[in-house]
Amino acid sequence: MASKKTPYGYILINGSIAVDAEEAEVIKRIFADRISGLSGVKIGTSLYAEHIPTFAEDEKKAADRVYSILNDKRYCGSNEYPTIISEETFIKAKGSMNKKTFGKEQDTYTVLKKMSFCTECGKNMVHFSDKSDVKRWRCTTKGCINSKPRISDDSFLRAVLGILNCVIETPEMLDTGETLTEYIPNEKISQREAELKELINAVPIDNEKIKSRLLELAAAKYMCCTYSRAPYITQELINIISGYEPIEKIDKELLTRIAEKISVNKNKEISVTFKNGKCITA
Repeated sequence: MASKKTPYGYILINGSIAVDAEEAEVIKRIFADRISGLSGVKIGTSLYAEHIPTFAEDEKKAADRVYSILNDKRYCGSNEYPTIISEETFIKAKGSMNKKTFGKEQDTYTVLKKMSFCTECGKNMVHFSDKSDVKRWRCTTKGCINSKPRISDDSFLRAVLGILNCVIETPEMLDTGETLTEYIPNEKISQREAELKELINAVPIDNEKIKSRLLELAAAKYMCCTYSRAPYITQELINIISGYEPIEKIDKELLTRIAEKISVNKNKEISVTFKNGKCITA
């Protein structure tokens, strides 16, 4: 996917990174709006509606880019990047992202339970206290192999946290290996190409027939092309995690933005499937 060589808000001038004044104003606005209580989704929707470049392509992508900006500490300045916002502003915006601003906020365990599934029966995993009042995880289906023995709370959380930190430290792990487009010709293509070659070599040349066959060949080749959005989604995920350092506890906002589900197999192995389809096992 095509992207800027510098983060949003910066520009290369004579080989050096400088502030893009117009984009910097958008960044300052994003942080100010976040601190005032607006969600990243609402900020993105507003930028999308105003047709602000970089945010005007897609409303959902606009929100994702807003969150990427809010998590990118480079805007506070470094040896390489000039300062656009103060560290105090960054901290305030980061802190406001954890406030219960819009309705009842779900706690981490509620989020984890909704995302966690047993691979054997497809039912949700449940978080509960056993007779000794110890927190554990099990499948909700009675008799399922993942119903007993139960997984300790510490093991479950450590596995999910470990996977999140792995992709934060090594974003390349999210690569699915899929290409944006792939062309695989079939026997029908070979036949049409042979027919076209005969027409071209025929005397006299029938230009109209050749033109018709070329269009048919082009259409047939198009049908042999496959398209995958995975590379686009992968880049969006990498953009989201780019502003994160390794975390000490599960960040439910990060988890829900980049992950599709958490699964537990019959061997009690815990995996996280990300929104591009990439599955990573602890």
